[in-house]
Amino acid sequence: MTDIDFSELIISKKGVILSDRQVVGNIIGEKDDSIIVEKDGTSETIYIIPKSKVEAYDGAQIILQGTGSELKNFEQKRENQGESVLDSITDKLGDVKDKVVDTTKDVAGKAKDKVD
Repeated sequence: MTDIDFSELIISKKGVILSDRQVVGNIIGEKDDSIIVEKDGTSETIYIIPKSKVEAYDGAQIILQGTGSELKNFEQKRENQGESVLDSITDKLGDVKDKVVDTTKDVAGKAKDKVD
């Protein structure tokens, strides 16, 4: 269906279901001629589903053609999966600590050279 304004549906994170009423997740974005659907915010996978699979929009949710087994064809891993926010912060703090130690050694070395 090409007459659907997907940007509005993305903003409101509308639900996505299959024609047999099986819940897929919520629309979170568009990529080329596909929609991006997440099962939930913590899942490792997302679905990148061609817009041609959209059967209807009933005002509350997007209805897709197909079955649950067909849905697996559109499953992908989230980017940057496996690195938590805490891991990222810890890595950055480690980089800052290394720079502080290096700078302190440089300053101490220069001060020692002046004393000698």
